[in-house]
Amino acid sequence: MSITSKYIRNDGAAISDVIWVQTSFIGDIVLTTAAIKSLHDLLPGVRQHMVTTPTGAKVLEHHPLLASIHVFSKRDGQLSPMIRVRQSIKNLRLPHSTVILQPHKSLRSTLLSKLIGFPLHTYEETVGSWMAKCRVPRVAVFHECDRIALLLETIGLRRDQFLGGKPFLPKAKLPPIADAMTAGVNWIAVAPGSVWATKRWPMTKFVSLTQMLLDKPNTGIVLLGGSDDRPAADFIEEACLRTRPEAKEKILNLAGKTSLADLHGIYPRLAQLISNDSSPIHYASAFNVPTVAIFGSTVPAMGFAPLATMSSIAEIKLDCRPCSDHGPKSCPLGHFKCMNDLDVHHVRDLVEKNFKSKNLD
Repeated sequence: MSITSKYIRNDGAAISDVIWVQTSFIGDIVLTTAAIKSLHDLLPGVRQHMVTTPTGAKVLEHHPLLASIHVFSKRDGQLSPMIRVRQSIKNLRLPHSTVILQPHKSLRSTLLSKLIGFPLHTYEETVGSWMAKCRVPRVAVFHECDRIALLLETIGLRRDQFLGGKPFLPKAKLPPIADAMTAGVNWIAVAPGSVWATKRWPMTKFVSLTQMLLDKPNTGIVLLGGSDDRPAADFIEEACLRTRPEAKEKILNLAGKTSLADLHGIYPRLAQLISNDSSPIHYASAFNVPTVAIFGSTVPAMGFAPLATMSSIAEIKLDCRPCSDHGPKSCPLGHFKCMNDLDVHHVRDLVEKNFKSKNLD
């Protein structure tokens, strides 16, 4: 381990407050909660605060381990959102024994951290890391939960104390919009969306899989996603009901209809999740929901595999994978074999495997 700094608190107990600066995507924000949980368990007296996006604030609303949440709205300009965050934190009157842990590697996040004014701890690979008081190497082969938790080394905690943590989100009551999720039914969530096109398994394959699952007794389907995923969810629902009109009570399309807070009540009710490589995987990990994760242009070794106890990866081994960090808009080679050749029956078998492991029928 190599930590470089002119300044380091090697006695974590001396730190009163930690400010996390995480303004990345939803999945990254959820994964950060693993490090938040580890810090709470190891140093329960340290108060934790979060600077995040408006969406991130909704994800983390009422999180029991966060003393405060501060919204950084990137779209409101360059300097004024940073000034608002600085003032919001200044109003807390935090003591000098406060440090900033910054897992987001962008220059904008670094400048925001510096403007807030407390000692900055981040990765050596962070843009502008020379401005930090303490830096730690970001280990590429680790899961993202562990990569984020590496920042805890900068306050004196050891890897053997925190590696292997899982995301943690609080459970909530089932929202009224999901009242149809009656007890005694094995509700399987299908999340067909992703921001990146080459992360999406073809809709026709999701339709075929969903039809197979609807034929299972005592099984219901919940379609999940944001407003951008609504057309895909509608396509799956309509295609299934054309061939199986009797299954109307067994399919619940919630895509674009739920808030992020609603998910805290829905996920704990799920028997299983089937999702592309996207944020639903990490929500499922936070609630330990058995998961089948479909990987195309990306690979689990990049650090974003599901962490639920019972998880399976659906993928095809190809020399061209991965083709980018997030997945390009279209297949660079034009064949899109990573998704087109992924067989529906193989994914169905992984679902069945998870059911058998959980003794669900």
